[in-house]
Amino acid sequence: MQNVYFERERIVVDDADFSEFCSHFTEVPAGGGLVRNREGKYLLIYRHNLWDLPKGKQEPDEDIASCALREVCEETGLHDLTLGKLICITHHTYKVFGVKVLKHTYWYEMTDEREEPLLPQTEEDITRAEWVEKKRLPEYLEGTYPSIVEVFVNAGLL
Repeated sequence: MQNVYFERERIVVDDADFSEFCSHFTEVPAGGGLVRNREGKYLLIYRHNLWDLPKGKQEPDEDIASCALREVCEETGLHDLTLGKLICITHHTYKVFGVKVLKHTYWYEMTDEREEPLLPQTEEDITRAEWVEKKRLPEYLEGTYPSIVEVFVNAGLL
């Protein structure tokens, strides 16, 4: 079973029907990261008035894990992250210029051992980046995108 998000609504698509479902959209692969630092805090970014995780579209000839690392670096200013295991793949839809898009985001665990200063990518409308203690995650994630909550649930943090 695959969860697919239309705005904030979740639908469940049977694995046997998922390929047919996807054929009705322009599919976009993306990568993102759930980053933990040495203190056990998790990185969140603030974009479009919601807390979010860094992520972005895969470039041609780029593997998805490299995409995830690049996007986290670009959106937060962190370098030399350690890539961990794949947490999950989320699926959400949107329309751009009348085209129906289905974005498949591959979420990876990452660790930051260097603890560089966070530099939010303002060109991507990211206005803040913060390290958040595990116990405070629910308050930050209240009202955010359901697909982001799914990442934290699959990582065993909620």
